[in-house]
Amino acid sequence: MGKGKDMGEELSGMLRGVPPQNILIAFDDKPAKSLADHVKEQEKKSIPKKHGPRRDRER
Repeated sequence: MGKGKDMGEELSGMLRGVPPQNILIAFDDKPAKSLADHVKEQEKKSIPKKHGPRRDRER
């Protein structure tokens, strides 16, 4: 179990200082994207949609 943590620390050390747009990642069978693009997509998905005022209430 400790090996996974060591590998994470090792990768973190290797990637320290590298700009996110220079890091390519790929999940499943999808094409590789830069880390910056992936983070932007995740932020877009996590933003809750704003709803207008409720129509059934009286003001």
